[in-house]
Amino acid sequence: MLIFFIHGVATRDVKYSQPLIRGIKEEISKRKDKLPYFYTSFWGHILNDFNQIWNNIDDDLNTFKDKNPSVFADEVFRYRQIREGLISEFVGDMLTYMNKTQGYEVRKLISQQLQNFLEKYPKEQELHIIAHSLGTVILWDILFSENFEDGDPAFLIRDIISHSPTSRQSRKIDLKSITTMGSPIPFFNATLNVKPEAIKKRISEYTREKPVKWLNTVHSSDVIAYPFKATLKVDELGEKLDFRDFFINEDTNLFEAAARKINQQEIALATAMANAHTSYWTSPKVAQLISNLLFDENSMLERVLALLETIPGMSKMQFKLHNNSDIIETINFRDDSGKISYFKNFANIYHLYVYDAHSKCMLSAYINWFRADLLLDEIEHIKFEYGKVNTIG
Repeated sequence: MLIFFIHGVATRDVKYSQPLIRGIKEEISKRKDKLPYFYTSFWGHILNDFNQIWNNIDDDLNTFKDKNPSVFADEVFRYRQIREGLISEFVGDMLTYMNKTQGYEVRKLISQQLQNFLEKYPKEQELHIIAHSLGTVILWDILFSENFEDGDPAFLIRDIISHSPTSRQSRKIDLKSITTMGSPIPFFNATLNVKPEAIKKRISEYTREKPVKWLNTVHSSDVIAYPFKATLKVDELGEKLDFRDFFINEDTNLFEAAARKINQQEIALATAMANAHTSYWTSPKVAQLISNLLFDENSMLERVLALLETIPGMSKMQFKLHNNSDIIETINFRDDSGKISYFKNFANIYHLYVYDAHSKCMLSAYINWFRADLLLDEIEHIKFEYGKVNTIG
């Protein structure tokens, strides 16, 4: 199993993926599965250096200051840090990739790095791609765009993962899953103009027996990230693509949480913007979602039981401390291997039961009230990953 990372905007550190790799390894270790091989692709060094642009801007500001000594430059040119940081680098990197020549160079480098990765592990047959920010747009472009000239490096990547009889590559690998994080694909597709017919055609070429799994993670405070199930027109792709948008509903820091509580949305946005867009690399939830995507051979019942065992504060139930009317929800697993039901009693203590397909109780437990948020977060995750039919009672 091979995992290939593609980074996004404002990335100048070749070790950008290390926190997420550590998180994925920790999750896989809990399952006692074999660790995959990782490759952190890097192309950030070939984009424009914006230092000169900012030097020119500073020259203009200094000229203005000389002519208007009574006016502070910080007053006429506000929010310098935000301008020079995320906005400048984000917009700059995006526009640079859209340049025909430099876009080609980025795809060429990614193509070469992917080939090197495959050559290093010739016996591996599964490829999983994880892309962030501008990297998701680059991946979208590589996989689906119809705008390339003959000889573009994108065609080599397509040949590697394609099962089409016209593919000329001797080294083939199955594209098993895609994870996109912080993706602005819906808006950039207005320029790339990838049509639904092209998506359907390419996905069919990339698919063998099982559909390609695609997880799109969207942090609630990331203004650059958007869902795009409708953009893909997933309902028209049949069984070729298993796509899901997943929203990570978290505050990025205490300042954002405090600002939102007093309804100061602009302040909340300012404190969260940069952190939210990069938070995927350090998010335990994202690491957990990806590890679930990688290993789908165990039954959903087994995977749910393994997840629940990791929640601190859970205790095996010795006595029933709730009424049947206290039930909140029952979640049936999509593979029909079982279900989970959970309750909240008069003392606001949560109780849960996990049953197999024959209604045998595999787990009965409760959780301390001060750990209840951990359980509810995990249940939301279980609903997303494994839920088929949600019913009350």
